[in-house]
Amino acid sequence: MNLKKLRDTLYTSLAYLSLLLLIIPLTWIFFECIMKGGYYIVSRPVEFFMDIGRPPGVEGGGIGHAIQGSLYMLGLALLVGVPVGVFAGIYLAERKNSPIAKAARFMSDILVEFPTILVGIVTYIFLVSKVTGILATGPAAFAASFALALIMIPIVARSVETAFLTIPNEIREGAYALGLLDRQTIFRILLPAVRAGVVTAILIGLAKIAGESAPIIVSNGVSNFWFSRWTEPAASMPVLIYVYGLSPFKEWQTQAWAASLLLLLLIMGVGFLARRFTKKLWAGA
Repeated sequence: MNLKKLRDTLYTSLAYLSLLLLIIPLTWIFFECIMKGGYYIVSRPVEFFMDIGRPPGVEGGGIGHAIQGSLYMLGLALLVGVPVGVFAGIYLAERKNSPIAKAARFMSDILVEFPTILVGIVTYIFLVSKVTGILATGPAAFAASFALALIMIPIVARSVETAFLTIPNEIREGAYALGLLDRQTIFRILLPAVRAGVVTAILIGLAKIAGESAPIIVSNGVSNFWFSRWTEPAASMPVLIYVYGLSPFKEWQTQAWAASLLLLLLIMGVGFLARRFTKKLWAGA
């Protein structure tokens, strides 16, 4: 066996080893959630999805309030983060050499790697702190939504930029030759061409923020009740998993495992959809 084949075999083996090291912990976590929480969902499906948490030591209860709160907060985060992220990504791609684009790209790269708990702290200080808050005087659901949007925006922006950069310049030149304005070229020609990539970017951002707990704990706090108003704390699935999982009560721990299984399935589903749209993008569909 010559050196080239030996190197190829080595790299292939390392690739398979890396895949195995990725699959083993994921499979272990998945089956652990099934074994410790799956039976709770199967035995009490209506109560699990429609009821709220019971006091410590009381049997039963569910995570309906956490599902509701997560949907509200994720919905507002998408409402804020998607338009900003998409338009920022378009600007980064179409004006990539401008000083503003370079600065925004640099800041996006920093925010992507930024500890999310610091995003929650900054949001709390500027929006809900009793000293510097401008919209509330305590933990609030809208503050958590804004923190999640801040986490999502750079991810969506960079992904949308990458999608737009795959479009050949000849398409832009052809649109301008026909007399189309920048606005018309972007929204009538370029954006439809990479719609699968844009949807993929949004799904990736959603998958990122769906499991975040640290910024929610800091800016929203902990709640075990149904969502009531944006200026008060709301329950969420990641925070419920954190609180119930650390509690000494068996019933809460079981519900934490069940909620972990549900959240894991949701994130895997979002990831699957993102992969599907990515394949469509590269296939030119």
